[in-house]
Parts: sequence; C-alpha cells; structure tokens
Amino acid sequence: MKTLDDNFTDWEGETFGFGYGTGQPHTVAALKEFLRVCPSSGDYDYRVLEKELGATVAWLLINTLCRANILEYGVSPRFAWLTQQGLALKGFVDGKSLDELIALTQRDADYTPCYHDACNCGPHGYEKSGVCANPFWVR
Repeated sequence: MKTLDDNFTDWEGETFGFGYGTGQPHTVAALKEFLRVCPSSGDYDYRVLEKELGATVAWLLINTLCRANILEYGVSPRFAWLTQQGLALKGFVDGKSLDELIALTQRDADYTPCYHDACNCGPHGYEKSGVCANPFWVR
C-alpha cells in the first residue's frame, strides 16, 4: 500500500512527468501557487488566477488540470471548481512546503510508480486487475 506522499509522486509524475530532475521545481511551484489561489470551497474565477499567476501559467494549468480530472466546469473553464480529487490534492499540497513537494518528485530508480491505468502496488508488483487507491485519480 502506498503512502499519500507516494500517491502525490505518482500523480505528479503522470500529470507533469517531463521534468527529469530539472523541471519539477518550476511545475510544482506553479501547481502549489495555483492551488493556493483556489478558494477552499474549490471554485475559482479565472481573472483572479490570471492576476495572481499570470495568464500564461493560469491557462496552462487550467488545461492540464482539466485533463487530469482535478478541475471540472459547466459551460466554461473560466469559472470552474476542484473535483473531489482536486480538493484532496489541494489539501495535500497546501499542507506541504514547496521544498517537501519537490523532494517527493525526486525519487530514485528503485521507486516503482503506479499510473491511473496500471497499478504496481500488488504483493508481486503489477496486477492486471489492480486499481490504485490514489485519491488524486478518478477511479
């Protein structure tokens, strides 16, 4: 069974997984700031995000987080809200320092990640029917 820290590592790696030791400080910092700006109720106004993060960062994250099922919207992603998984992610990220979050993304080659569609948590690693209990992924 993976820890919540492991779940974040797996989610971040699948969602933003092209940092390779260099990009994570930037993407994780942007994610932390995005979630900080989102109200605890989970709903946001794109104008606030644009003002706080800059329009480029705000919209790149809106697009990425919608695809990752962290954000949901009705008519327009300009006024959207955090999903159940998004609220769990916000709670986790808000409770960690930036340095702690970045450290979680710096796993060594011995770490075996899981993916939203492939679980390696079984007693012998990968199990065809295994589904991770990662709270940041839709099950």
